[in-house]
Amino acid sequence: MTIQTLATLDDMAAIRAWTGGFFASATALPIAFTLDGQRIHGIPAIWRPTMTRRSIDATIDEIVFEGAHPTLGVTVRVECTLYRDFPVVEWLAWFGNADGAPTPILSDIHALDGGFAGTRPELEHVNGDYYSADGYTPQRTAIPSGDGLRFAPNGGRPCDGAFPYFRIKFATGGLTLAVGWPAQWAASFRATDEGVNVQAGQERTHLRLMPGETIRTPRMTVLGWSGDDSRTVNLWRRWYLAHLLPRPNGRPLQPLLACCCPDDGEEFTAATEINQLRYIDQFKQRGIACDVWWIDAGWYPCYNAERERRWPITGTWKPDPERFPNGLKPVAERLAKDGTALLIWFEPERVRPGTQLDVEHPEWLLRAVGNENALLNLGIPACRDWLTEHVCALIRDNGIGIYRQDFNFEPLRHWRDNESNDRQGVNENLHVQGYLRYWDALIARNPGLWIDSCASGGRRNDLETMRRSVPLHYTDYGYGDHPVKLAFQHTLYAWIPYFKEVTLAWDIDGPQRYDVRIDRYAYHCGFGPMMFATLDVRRDDYDYALAREMMALWRRAAPYLTYGDYHPLTPFHKSAAGWVIRQFDQPESGSGMLQAIRFPAAQEERQNIRLKGIDPAATYRFEQGETGEVLTLSGAALLTNGFDVSLAPRNGVIWFYAATLSRTHETKRDPQFPAPGAQPA
Repeated sequence: MTIQTLATLDDMAAIRAWTGGFFASATALPIAFTLDGQRIHGIPAIWRPTMTRRSIDATIDEIVFEGAHPTLGVTVRVECTLYRDFPVVEWLAWFGNADGAPTPILSDIHALDGGFAGTRPELEHVNGDYYSADGYTPQRTAIPSGDGLRFAPNGGRPCDGAFPYFRIKFATGGLTLAVGWPAQWAASFRATDEGVNVQAGQERTHLRLMPGETIRTPRMTVLGWSGDDSRTVNLWRRWYLAHLLPRPNGRPLQPLLACCCPDDGEEFTAATEINQLRYIDQFKQRGIACDVWWIDAGWYPCYNAERERRWPITGTWKPDPERFPNGLKPVAERLAKDGTALLIWFEPERVRPGTQLDVEHPEWLLRAVGNENALLNLGIPACRDWLTEHVCALIRDNGIGIYRQDFNFEPLRHWRDNESNDRQGVNENLHVQGYLRYWDALIARNPGLWIDSCASGGRRNDLETMRRSVPLHYTDYGYGDHPVKLAFQHTLYAWIPYFKEVTLAWDIDGPQRYDVRIDRYAYHCGFGPMMFATLDVRRDDYDYALAREMMALWRRAAPYLTYGDYHPLTPFHKSAAGWVIRQFDQPESGSGMLQAIRFPAAQEERQNIRLKGIDPAATYRFEQGETGEVLTLSGAALLTNGFDVSLAPRNGVIWFYAATLSRTHETKRDPQFPAPGAQPA
């Protein structure tokens, strides 16, 4: 599979124009902070900064700036990453104490405090995930002067009620900007006479650094682009797929089918070795070959005072010996025979009273008044080391292939309530460092392992987390509410290309049901880079022949959903009276797919679609995925007349297409930024 850049000379010129000056010298760096009452931008000359540059690989250069205050012991290190195949730059800063005494107050640290030139600035932003039908809603707002616009999440999880991904649009071109911080960030945008000033960083920093202590800023990512919205989205998607998507065993993550059967308990509290082995075999007997076997919350000892199993009782991380006397390894070994990976849910940061971590290591816990959840303080090296060793042993001994980490409470008060006035922001910062190092260690020490990020749905999916994971469970809301979840998908496809979708239909048997019938419409609405088949394999009244047919269709469509350019052909909406139509195109091969869904209350029977990326000189072969109907249309006719789709209410269709005549593609490229080579399949 080849992931090409799509970047042009104009894109590369744009990113150099907007950010090139930031990295020309240490004094021009876009960081800012206050030290001992003095506001500082960049690294001042009096700090005697140095600069080193090296090539990481054929597509990435790194520039590192370092400096030290001449008397106060504060050191600064700014790491800048410049991509040669995409119009992207990234940076983060580290602050340390090289002295033997605490530093003066270091405060108001911004990873970005800088301006971007342009006219008529508008901001595209999203309101994140917060268990609401209103979540994941994109908005476009003119950026005002004065106080401008300010964004921050709720409670310390970075996507809870806000989304650390933005697009600044000028009259021509613009910037995509991401704040990589898995905790409480803040960002503000203010119009100026020249364009826009942006400030972004950890929301609160007012602290003394202790001797030998180091803190860091969020990682800032900026992509420059020219052209229309489609290029904006797909430059980002292609950069993300080429450089961020996990690559277990060195291979890009592929579309996957996930299955499970928890039995009748709360979550997986009734799962046992015996029933899991039985259900795996039953799926195989039904002719359904899953790629991932999913075991979620409740596989560990989680007994309350009445000896009832309740999955939120977390803090003892081992297979429940009553239900898994041999651990999870027998399940993993059975799955391995069919090449299926075992996914296991964890929530290590939440510790409940009476569990192993609460009893054995209370010194590692941060508590907040009125909250029975204690926070495992990953900022303590001994705590992080213990957790790393413990979980790595669980992964190794139990054959775990996918590590799923959840985070079901707000941590902000746990951090802030345990800080003095001159240490504000330290607990959060050290915890973030520990969390990222913990994940890095899991990946490094367990070849082939990959990570699923979850936090009450999609509330911790900042870009620093996404460098190490994918957000399979991107929300806790509306699994079977099709207009809502397809609207959520609209946002996800544009920002985080790999996620899981489920095959539920609440408009048949009622909301919040997981034992519903699944028909063609439910499958069409359940397509995504990962499909989660919500089949209760114990039942005989499901249409398993339909399941096999639609899963085969999904397997054909999924590579386009994952790796194709994304073109939403209907606007964002959450109305059952509308259609959703979108195209996933691979211009290098001249092929792609068209997905159309008519919701139950939509009045229009027919839609005329104007496809993107059509070559007027090519001829296209269209094939309807379920019926096999074939149409042959010229590119010129498609551009003139469009493509007609007719559907009954509550129905969907997929049309695959391919150019049957070769097409020529000429893309201007900057010789300083060569296109990347082929990525491994």
